[in-house]
Amino acid sequence: MQTSLIHDYKFGAIVDVETTGMSPRHGDEVVEIGIILFRYNALDHDGVEIVETYQGLREPTDPIPFGVIRVHGITDDMVRGKTLDYGKMESIFTRADFVVAHNKGFDYKFLEQLLPMSIDKPWKCSCFGIKWVKNHGLPNQRLGTIRDFLGIPHDDAHRALADCEVVLEALKRPRYLQELLK
Repeated sequence: MQTSLIHDYKFGAIVDVETTGMSPRHGDEVVEIGIILFRYNALDHDGVEIVETYQGLREPTDPIPFGVIRVHGITDDMVRGKTLDYGKMESIFTRADFVVAHNKGFDYKFLEQLLPMSIDKPWKCSCFGIKWVKNHGLPNQRLGTIRDFLGIPHDDAHRALADCEVVLEALKRPRYLQELLK
């Protein structure tokens, strides 16, 4: 952690996965991961800046079901022969003080086997850790709703890095980052 008299910088990693289904216990696998390492001024919860990003595709053991392809648009042709850069992902997670996922219960259960170094950090949930409905008047806490409410441009819903970028843009508003970190 870098410190100075004016700033106390901390680092977070936003992560999102796209998968072949809903449960790793039933054999579903990660086909895409997006990660954004960011830093911020921990005194004022502002000055959010991207330090590094990673996006990788991964070929699963079995073909991606058609219904899942309709959700994220990732096809078997896109992932054929692809593997993840575990060294780069480990480097990012090592530098992070905590990990953020928009639905941490979903992402966490896939990453606990795929990237065990990521689960050694405290995890925060931007979906349920910020009271979007109760405190901020949104009709729900879906990422698309938050994106529209905050006016965040976004064309690739349900693609890992693009979804991480929406979370990052929300956390650039100090009150949301502060609420998440309580």
